[in-house]
Amino acid sequence: MATLTEQQGLFCWLSQCAMLEPSAASAAAIAAATAPPERAERDADVPAPLSAERLVHLLAELREYHASSRQERQDLRSERVEQKTRLLRLEQQLLAEEQIGQDLARRIETLEEAIRQERLLQEKLSQGSMREAVQGFSRSSLLSPDVRPVTPEVLSAYLERLPKAPQSCQCALRERLREARIEFREGDDVSGFARHTGSPGSCTTTSEAELPGLSWQLRWTIQGHLDATRCVLLDDSNSVLLSSGEDLVVKCWDTSGIWRGHDADELEPFASLRGHTGAVLSLAFRTQDRILFSAGLDSIRAWSLPDGTPCEGMQLIGHQDAVWSLQHHLHLPCMASAGADGQLALWNTELELRTETQTRLQASFVLKDPAKGDSLDVPTCSCWVPSQTSQLLAGYTSSRMAVFDVRHGTTVMDLKTPAERAQGIYAGATCAAAQPLSRLMAASFADGHVRLLDLSAGRFICHVDHPETVTSLALDPSNAHGLLTGCHDGCLRVFDLRSGTGGAAGGVHLVQQVKLHQQKCVMRTVTLWQDKVPEREKWSNSIWSSWANCGRIAFKPDGTQIIVAAGNRVLVYDATDGDLVHSLKGHKESVFCVAYSRHGKKFASGGADKQVIIWTHKAEGILKYNHNESIQCLAYNPVTQQLASGTASDLGLWSPEQKSVSKRKVNSKILAMSWTNDGLHIALGLFSGHISIRDKFGEAGPACLKPMTAHLAALLKRAP
Repeated sequence: MATLTEQQGLFCWLSQCAMLEPSAASAAAIAAATAPPERAERDADVPAPLSAERLVHLLAELREYHASSRQERQDLRSERVEQKTRLLRLEQQLLAEEQIGQDLARRIETLEEAIRQERLLQEKLSQGSMREAVQGFSRSSLLSPDVRPVTPEVLSAYLERLPKAPQSCQCALRERLREARIEFREGDDVSGFARHTGSPGSCTTTSEAELPGLSWQLRWTIQGHLDATRCVLLDDSNSVLLSSGEDLVVKCWDTSGIWRGHDADELEPFASLRGHTGAVLSLAFRTQDRILFSAGLDSIRAWSLPDGTPCEGMQLIGHQDAVWSLQHHLHLPCMASAGADGQLALWNTELELRTETQTRLQASFVLKDPAKGDSLDVPTCSCWVPSQTSQLLAGYTSSRMAVFDVRHGTTVMDLKTPAERAQGIYAGATCAAAQPLSRLMAASFADGHVRLLDLSAGRFICHVDHPETVTSLALDPSNAHGLLTGCHDGCLRVFDLRSGTGGAAGGVHLVQQVKLHQQKCVMRTVTLWQDKVPEREKWSNSIWSSWANCGRIAFKPDGTQIIVAAGNRVLVYDATDGDLVHSLKGHKESVFCVAYSRHGKKFASGGADKQVIIWTHKAEGILKYNHNESIQCLAYNPVTQQLASGTASDLGLWSPEQKSVSKRKVNSKILAMSWTNDGLHIALGLFSGHISIRDKFGEAGPACLKPMTAHLAALLKRAP
């Protein structure tokens, strides 16, 4: 082995031969060559350090693996939630089927018990009573030897004392049909009459007889609501009347006294249920435990009668908008609700659920609007089908009628009205009713028609015309041929579905018309003049509707002129004949809002160019000031002629007395504004759903910010 000095000399000679200077790598090689054998072996076991490029590559691989693992965990979590939801839905479906089975079992037991009691009574009357009467007759002294023989008169007198057999159900049904003047042949099986009445011919029978003893008269008038009454409901015993209206109150009336002859003017509600923040539009009653459900513009609430206390734990949360209709099932603990959010919801109304986490919203059905593409069709009314326990009929704003099977979650029937199929006319449904004895349904529409629907045939069979929109209707449950309707003209109309000669009304005859209420006031407009806004290059000629008190259209206070924001111009019209007086150019972008001062000498305009221009009544621009954002709304102070302008970030205040514009910061986009009549305060409607009340200098105190109602916030959020 060469010595250390010899090795160093050899390396220097090799470097000189290659004309290379010793580098760091060479030094490392020298150190390795000259190192002792033990140290060289230890260094060979240590791995070489990784380069920067290799470390970056490994870090990218680790990040990719981490992202894929996180995505897999999210997918597994979503799949777990979906499986839990599916399992819950299946459990709820199983629960509904069990409830239906239990209800059917209870019905069968009730019928079997009734049949058993009927048989025992029949046997007792036909055997036991007859035997006792005969034995009593044989033991009578009339048959003793010392008494003269029995005469026919005496025998008939004893026979009259014998109990008579009860009337059979067949004979009782025949008598009821004769009393109702419903035609049938003596050889017909009248036990199946309820099934036959569902055919199309049942509502167009050629019989000319009107409904027996049908004469409606105004008997009582009950007053108590401070605004329009939207819904009335009677309980199963007809002793409690429930009413709701636009005064946000549900009232409960004890009507048992007026049936006994008491004065209805002295009737007072025994309970007034308060808690709604919007108009109460519909009511439903669960007779088993006397639970009242009320719904309207805000939510669905549950009350316990007769004390009228809210039901604890009965939270029916699921709709995102107003609820138009409530319909509780006659036998099952479930209720259907039709909402403006497009949902036809099904609720579990049991007081005690199986688990605390079980939701009361069982299912919801949605349909696409045929006229609007992707948007949902809005249900306005619903009604359970009596002949099918699990079927629900619903009417929509598109005038369609749909039948759903709530047990299996399927659509059984989807029908369009004849006007919709032929002319594309969409008149929304307003109310639906069912005939308990048949498959006949009735629905009213906004075009004044009441259409009769035969579910067995799956089609509309006839319609009844009205002069105004029909808002309520009912089918008489006792005779199967009476139809009652109420519409905006304030009249109650009674129709006989059997009589008439056919034609447009399908053989329905008007029996009686009673004027009960005042005619609903409907504002009808007449077009005085119209003008087509000319299109200009790259500018839209559309005029936005005035969704608030300040918009793209404003009247001069004396009513002689109209200013319109169209495109990037301000148009001034003569309000009398519609002549275009001025077409003002000043804005570089679209004009969003215009406003006239109270004295009528100035008006202002603002738009997307972030500028506010003040004009004289002679259409001369006199002043212009800027904001940092586009102008959303304008409003003049009615007293000081101070002009307020709102943007997405600030509030501007200008007056003729000051040279500069004072600005105040806001925490949300201003969508609407309005001054008070005394000019001391201004209200700002914000995109965040709040109303900010400020003084005339734009200052807001800590108590000036107040929450808005959900309805007003939704209106403001629809603004551009």
